Amino acid sequence: MDTVEGAAAGAGVDVAVVGIGLVGAGALRHLAVAGVRAVGIGPAEPTTDWSVHRGAFASHYDSGRITRHLDVRREWAVLAARAIREYPTIAAASGIEFHRPVGVVLADADPERVAAVTTVAGALGVELTVTPPSGPVTFADGRLAFPAGSTLMSEPGPAGHIDPRRMLAAQLAAAANHGAAVVRDEVRAIRPEGRHWVVATAGGAEVRAGRVIVAAGAHTDEIDGLPARPALDVRTETIVLARLGPDERRRLDGLPSVLCELPADPRYDDLYLVPPTDYPDGGVHLKLGATRSIRRLLPTGAERRAWMARDDHERDLPALRALLTALVPGLVAEAWATRPCLITDTRSGLPYVEHLAEGLVLAAGGNGYAAKSADAIGALAAGLATEGRWRDADLDATAFATVFS
Repeated sequence: MDTVEGAAAGAGVDVAVVGIGLVGAGALRHLAVAGVRAVGIGPAEPTTDWSVHRGAFASHYDSGRITRHLDVRREWAVLAARAIREYPTIAAASGIEFHRPVGVVLADADPERVAAVTTVAGALGVELTVTPPSGPVTFADGRLAFPAGSTLMSEPGPAGHIDPRRMLAAQLAAAANHGAAVVRDEVRAIRPEGRHWVVATAGGAEVRAGRVIVAAGAHTDEIDGLPARPALDVRTETIVLARLGPDERRRLDGLPSVLCELPADPRYDDLYLVPPTDYPDGGVHLKLGATRSIRRLLPTGAERRAWMARDDHERDLPALRALLTALVPGLVAEAWATRPCLITDTRSGLPYVEHLAEGLVLAAGGNGYAAKSADAIGALAAGLATEGRWRDADLDATAFATVFS
């Protein structure tokens, strides 16, 4: 087999990061900044027709993910706070801007969840405005309409949204500036060899490293050689994009990001909205995603690739379009399109960040919330790889412990 040369060669690599999506790229930057000789290994976004792509996919490729501190779980809120504080550092180190602090509004009719969010926000000192339900529930001068009975919890910037493509590029550029290497190939297997780990790629290359971080997203449990299989449930999700013309862009300018529970919807539990955002196709789109009440699981790699490569997601357009037009009254779109997503759930609802074996760290399971906090999750994994044990004084290691299949 071939061996990757240069900074990724043989025993000269301290840590190899398997998977360089948002979490893996975050880990790679933290390693490089700390002076660790590191290499990130993973494929780039597919440039060919997805229907003929046979390799791995990210959760999905797009330009808008919500970022906020508000959460019912303290751990997610802490991770978000850490990551958001790093956004300016990452942008300055790379010269790539990716954050839009337009604020966020969370709508929920469940008093227990409202209480949990406000308690966590209060404990962390997060600025929060709570509006109890009273008649029709609207926001942003009536441009947003929520289910009856919803309490609105709004957080100003730096909450808002990020461009994940640009954040990924920024993380990798910053890591490279500190000496990290990147190998654009898909990892198929890992194996221990003496005091090292050997990482084997689909292209026939091998990378030797003292330690390995596995952050391969929805494809994590497909990698051969893991000493135990983490319990990960990969499910389908579909997002809808509404392309806006100039007049609608102006009308909707200044909207916050949105998260909304749907207590009366028979098909979906909740939704999220990313406000008008520039996309690589030159258009400006509203993006909406929603969680199905009945989850469709994809237990095998073949099923995951098939979901991303085919057009089954197009069946969700009528329902998602109805959700978006109800949320944004009077919406006028020039075009509509759907895109497939992969959500990787853990049994704990938090990422698994733990040693699987000596020198082998797992960082997997975003549960649909990881993009905004990816830098902080990557930092936890990088710390485990370099320190050899959990040293975080504010987050309990047991909360991030792996459950095995």
